[in-house]
Amino acid sequence: MNHTIETMKNHRVFRHFKTGITMPKEDIQAIIDCARQAASWMNGQHYTIINITDEELRKQIAALQPANPQVATCSIFLIFIADLHRSELCSQAYNGTFTAASHSDNLITAVTDASLAAQNAVVAAESLGYGTCYIGGIRMIAVHIIELLNLPKNTFPLFGLCIGTPDIEMRVKPRLPEHTVYAENRYPDDQTLSDGLEAYEQTMTEFGEAREKLPYREKFARYYSSTEPKNEPLIFQQGWLGSGQHD
Repeated sequence: MNHTIETMKNHRVFRHFKTGITMPKEDIQAIIDCARQAASWMNGQHYTIINITDEELRKQIAALQPANPQVATCSIFLIFIADLHRSELCSQAYNGTFTAASHSDNLITAVTDASLAAQNAVVAAESLGYGTCYIGGIRMIAVHIIELLNLPKNTFPLFGLCIGTPDIEMRVKPRLPEHTVYAENRYPDDQTLSDGLEAYEQTMTEFGEAREKLPYREKFARYYSSTEPKNEPLIFQQGWLGSGQHD
């Protein structure tokens, strides 16, 4: 099998890393180079990647994420930022108004660009034999990350990425049935999706992942029943989506 395809099909999340292992600089550079080569809208590269190399800063971030201790133990920890700040500087250089920046499509653009870059980084890291783990919890402490990393307006911290040498082996997690996430020409009907979700719930129950405390569908039923606004006020504060849309 093609090595790249084999690497991607063997993707697993690792949350336990061997401590005290320093990644060679050339490996880190290769990962960053691959991330930066990702496709982006208009070649805007609407993201910034921040490598947390300061030990005290890493400890501070890890302390804010007690559910993700791997932030402190992985070899390198990257934070991916949705970023329109450079676009603002481009606008200033040519006397632009920058008024379109608050359009919702531009938030989608920046999130997409950052996500593509991050996935390139994951594939590169795993091809070099490292384990990886995304940290979506960064969004839950975004107000602290903005302050700690001195993020300007028109940026937003999306997620972190742990990279290191795994300390324990992990199984490849089953995915949703293909017919629930892949279709030709038309979106799948609800019965097809519901049957697939029910079957997958049973698959994941049998898989027995220790971190999962609820059946698959119930987990999302509970999550999407919450009316807590989460990061909306902070997103507006950072200049995204316009100042009047949250009134």
